Amino acid sequence: MHSASSCTMERMYSRSLRRLGVPRAMSATGGMVPSLVWSALLVALMAGVYLIAVQTPWGQDLDQRAFLTLRGTGATADVPHVVGLGSVTDVRLWLVSIVAIVGLGLLAGRRLSIAPLLALPVVSILITQFLRDELLTRADFDGFSWAMNTFPSGHAAAAAGCVAAIVRAAPRRIAPFLAVAGVGWLTLVSQDLMVWGWHRPSDLLGSILLAAALMHLVPGATGGASRSSAMRGRTFIAVLTALAAAVGPLLWAVATDHLAVAPVGLVAAVAMASLVADGGPADRRRVSRVARGTDHERVKPSDGARGQQYHRGRITAGIE
Repeated sequence: MHSASSCTMERMYSRSLRRLGVPRAMSATGGMVPSLVWSALLVALMAGVYLIAVQTPWGQDLDQRAFLTLRGTGATADVPHVVGLGSVTDVRLWLVSIVAIVGLGLLAGRRLSIAPLLALPVVSILITQFLRDELLTRADFDGFSWAMNTFPSGHAAAAAGCVAAIVRAAPRRIAPFLAVAGVGWLTLVSQDLMVWGWHRPSDLLGSILLAAALMHLVPGATGGASRSSAMRGRTFIAVLTALAAAVGPLLWAVATDHLAVAPVGLVAAVAMASLVADGGPADRRRVSRVARGTDHERVKPSDGARGQQYHRGRITAGIE
């Protein structure tokens, strides 16, 4: 009887919370589904870039032509080394990224999910190196047996991994602004990588898509609104983020006449905006808590709800 009464009270408490607009806690399995879909979509896009730009003759030709418009040109003067390729190999980038991920993560109420956010940028580098050097090959359509595969780029993966981790760690209200700024920086780094002759545009696209795909595996921010309305709101903000982030690379490409960087900037804008769109699951599951960032805060019912709950509990106990 006591067990039945406790279950009844718990159900009534859950109903009271829902009347107050408090959603049920998101399960780890159900909450991961949208994130896994986003991750799979980005990986599929990465595979598509590889199959077209590396494994078809016309794709290789288009990729190479875009690459040659920048390789060895004076475009290095457009970008200060401290914010271009040089920043990727600078230890200060990693220190700033660590501080930003931890600080923004704590500000968003994160705890457990900070660890994978710190690790995944390094993981993305290791995966790109394995794919490029061990698994993927470049089709030899020109008879150059010495032509080696350069897809994807480790340097681009490092830069994109840091940006994606910072965007994923940040509170929802800050993430779109960080995504816009991060896409601008990725565009400059990508230009430098092509100018110095290290990577083709397709290499950069693959790395950016991979880094964003990995970051979708980390719990994201979940709101206090209903799941459907929250998803609509996030999608709207993500579309605005993608549009705003694409403006900078497009203007830069037109102003400098370096059109090869435009596709990289556009793909980076979409990839980073996808992290804004994906709320992801909560870190933990608690019946009496709602998601805040990736963790939770207690929700106290109003006095009226507590009184109604107590009154119904007494009636139910009397019946039993």
